[in-house]
Amino acid sequence: MSSTGSQGTRIALAVLSVLVMAYSLIIAQQILLGLLVVAILWLGYVFYQFIRVLSRIATSLEQLVEQQVENSAEGWDRTDDGR
Repeated sequence: MSSTGSQGTRIALAVLSVLVMAYSLIIAQQILLGLLVVAILWLGYVFYQFIRVLSRIATSLEQLVEQQVENSAEGWDRTDDGR
């Protein structure tokens, strides 16, 4: 599930997190504010990945249902004894 785009996104998010923490420590001198921003960034990323996985599951289930409907229309749903 780790594609090149996803890995690039994680690297960019890591770099952004380091920059936010550096700004938070050096310029603003408020570490908790930096931690809060970084946590929100990563939670947003995890939520986005969760939505992508749910979308893939839904697409797969839709394809499975379409195959079952197609098979039942062709008569593949019958058992060996004719039921």
